[in-house]
Amino acid sequence: MTMAHSLRLELADGELLVLQLARRCQLIARSGSHWLTIDGRDICLHDGESADLPAGKLLLEGRGQLEVRLCADQAATRHAWLRLGSHYQTV
Repeated sequence: MTMAHSLRLELADGELLVLQLARRCQLIARSGSHWLTIDGRDICLHDGESADLPAGKLLLEGRGQLEVRLCADQAATRHAWLRLGSHYQTV
């Protein structure tokens, strides 16, 4: 039996979220528009779009729902794979 490793997030206008990814992940925009920066790369995601992300510090902002999913080849890990770095309300 394979267990899914994912986290659903919802961001509101003016929120900035910093996550530390210990493993490669996939980020899926379930609704809204989102801007992210990881490893010096900027990415914009809209409804239904996704991006494969390397381990590292992830900065997120935007509005709507996101899902952070551990990559399938790393799903067997039992070690922590995601940590909240900080959360800011900018408005």
